[in-house]
Amino acid sequence: MKIEFFKTENGMDPSAIKGGVYQVELIMEGKDPICLYIGESVWIASRCGTHLYALYENPAYFGLKQEDLDNEQLTIRFSVLEAISEKKSELGVGSYKERELKEIENHKPITQLSSSDRQIHLENEKIKKVQKTLFEKGYKNHA
Repeated sequence: MKIEFFKTENGMDPSAIKGGVYQVELIMEGKDPICLYIGESVWIASRCGTHLYALYENPAYFGLKQEDLDNEQLTIRFSVLEAISEKKSELGVGSYKERELKEIENHKPITQLSSSDRQIHLENEKIKKVQKTLFEKGYKNHA
């Protein structure tokens, strides 16, 4: 699996070192992107580095399997959806959370519950859902 970590034509997206809402998605040439996760953080790049570490420790973190990590045709892309300049007041409240929930509603990430920012709790259910989507979108020839 390739990694696009806030990649732009001019290097790393500078808004990734600030706060805001970000997206984690899978991409493959000739296929529609698959949104895995939407999050918010005051330090986006740092938070996404933690996600990346967790993914490589346990591919099921985002509903993937080791064979997906080994697939050089797949790319996991991290990108900023919305930069937020104001300070975050409290965890789970305020504009960061509101904007994150709006983006979850818009992008419908497949590893998250539709009603909140939480991921699907049962690892097996998350894997089944992601693997089924990979098959349906033509990323894999089996679920």
